[in-house]
Amino acid sequence: MLKKVLINLAKALMAVGLLWWLVQSGKLNWNLLAEMRRYPHRLMLAGAFCFFNLFLVTWRWRHLLSARASQKLPLLGLFSVNWIGMFFSSVLPGSVTGDVVKIFYVRKHDSSFSRAFLLFSCFLDRLMGLTGLIILMGLFSVANYGALVQMSPKLIPLLKFNFSLFGIVVTSLFIFFLYPKLINELFSQFKKLFPNLHLLNRLEDLWKDLLLAKPQIGWAIFISVMVQFFGVVIFHLLVSPQYVTELSLPLVLSFIPLGFMAVALPIAPGGLGVGHAAFETLFGFAGEPNGANFFNMYFVVVMAFNLLGAIPWLLNRKKSN
Repeated sequence: MLKKVLINLAKALMAVGLLWWLVQSGKLNWNLLAEMRRYPHRLMLAGAFCFFNLFLVTWRWRHLLSARASQKLPLLGLFSVNWIGMFFSSVLPGSVTGDVVKIFYVRKHDSSFSRAFLLFSCFLDRLMGLTGLIILMGLFSVANYGALVQMSPKLIPLLKFNFSLFGIVVTSLFIFFLYPKLINELFSQFKKLFPNLHLLNRLEDLWKDLLLAKPQIGWAIFISVMVQFFGVVIFHLLVSPQYVTELSLPLVLSFIPLGFMAVALPIAPGGLGVGHAAFETLFGFAGEPNGANFFNMYFVVVMAFNLLGAIPWLLNRKKSN
């Protein structure tokens, strides 16, 4: 218990420290948030895309859950569960708090689910989200390589990193879907070399679960690419009026996903501080001086949407009573 408290305290201090550094260096101006009021139509459209993205995330999770479901799961019910999970992830410490809450609620829809499988489905859902992010970033990095390099040579190392991640993911998916026996053989060899290493047995069980969910994973990856695309659309929609350079949606699709990856790391609550620093650096490569402010605008809107998850939570509590 004490260890968790200290870890969460360290994360909070890191977030505060990063924000303090950004404010002191003049890279973060909270007053820029007021600029969003000049574009109410963009805020409304961003909110609509947030709802649509939550629908896509829910659709993806239902595909993964269908591998073990004893009945067809209601999409609207899972939509509420996902939103409740997002609410608790935003207000409570810990990167998996929302997942624990989601497991509690989803078992009401299908009691045949084991806690172990539901935890695995949440892990797999996050993994599919990361996979979709890397695929999206890789495709647009390839498509816009010439334009990005011409705009700023500083982006070359970043693009090479994107290509490396993209290559790793494509190769991994190629092996997973077409040559899974290669991994099975690797497990056999490692178990011979390390017969007492129990971690290998756990990893092998996880691999077998992945193979059983192969049909669902194909769909989940496709949905994930769409989810990440609309996530970038929301970001671009909110901040593009503040650009000082000519950055189109196809161009920012080459590096905004990398910022989302930094935010997804369980370093600080909601990516606070870490996201500000990451986007300040990424947009700086493209010649934009307001990366931290851009993330600030995006963070406030997404956090407001997540907090609205209190509504389905309160409605579910009322039904239970």
